[in-house]
Amino acid sequence: MGEVAGRLEVSVPHPGPGEVGLGKAPWVWARCQVEDDEVVVRLGGWRRVLATRATLRLPLASIVRVAHDPLARAHVRSGLRNWKRHGQGMWRLGIYHGIDGWSFWSIGVGRNAVLMECSGERFRYVVVEVADPARTVEEIRTAVTRVTSRVPGSRDDSPPSARRLPRTRGHREPGDAAGGEE
Repeated sequence: MGEVAGRLEVSVPHPGPGEVGLGKAPWVWARCQVEDDEVVVRLGGWRRVLATRATLRLPLASIVRVAHDPLARAHVRSGLRNWKRHGQGMWRLGIYHGIDGWSFWSIGVGRNAVLMECSGERFRYVVVEVADPARTVEEIRTAVTRVTSRVPGSRDDSPPSARRLPRTRGHREPGDAAGGEE
């Protein structure tokens, strides 16, 4: 891990023993760093121009869930563009608005996609493709645990189930009198 002056480089690939030269390196669509108490996502090259954002900062306390999700296109709804099957299209880049709110995307094929779900921020979902997704997820989870003392993505942090509100007209609670008598 490259910890230098309060910055922790998360998404730089580190080849293991015997991995040098095997296969083709994945495209790095974004780099994630944990700096102090926030995750900084930096785009580079032509992606920063098309996404209209070069840097995105997310407070660690706002991250509810972080996971390596190669099928993020299918799991995060992004408005009218969702009529296509999730496998179509080669890349998704920029800011989208969907049923769940705003989301930020910077992915190609999506094999190394990291999905971050936030609470109380402009973007509900941030989906970026990094070089080493397993290491990125682990480092962000460790940093969030250090700051908030909870593990993002655990069962305790799952969103509450939608509760149906009682009907207002003609609704009776169990145990109420049938004819309005007391």
